[in-house]
Amino acid sequence: MGRDIPAGAGIWVYLVPILVIGLVILRNARARNLRVERLWISPVLLLFLTATTFSQQHVLPTPAMIAIDVAALVIGTALGWWRGRFTKITVNPETHDLTSQASPLGMLLILAIMLIRQGVRSYATANASALHVSVIDVTDAFLLLAVGVVCAQRLEMALRANRLLTEARAAKQGPMS
Repeated sequence: MGRDIPAGAGIWVYLVPILVIGLVILRNARARNLRVERLWISPVLLLFLTATTFSQQHVLPTPAMIAIDVAALVIGTALGWWRGRFTKITVNPETHDLTSQASPLGMLLILAIMLIRQGVRSYATANASALHVSVIDVTDAFLLLAVGVVCAQRLEMALRANRLLTEARAAKQGPMS
């Protein structure tokens, strides 16, 4: 049949995600303090939650789904690295405080991922039996895509921030005599 949207949900089903995306874009549009020593927290929490999710599944994935999951992780990693590269990181030359600011291109990438995800999820859910996948399989693939994006973005930002901080400290010390 159709989608399983609760009666009375109406426009809220579409409005709430749009509002959340808008708030994320507004939040990321301004420069924020960057603490390199905390960049590992989100990836570790996400990896833990992902491992917990996969450990609760009682059906082993098929080889085709494993291939799709690996592809989703690889694609997510590439997109996360790319998004991390476009995040502007600056170092205050006097205090060595770091700030980061998401680029408009990086925010568009997240918006595109969310729109594609919604379209693929709707299609895959409606045609799950024809595609020989379950809704859980589709959800797993998108979860691994998100894991790749977050982990790769944070890793790229940490590596680059550490390099920029080392360069700023070296420039402040001046050339060795």
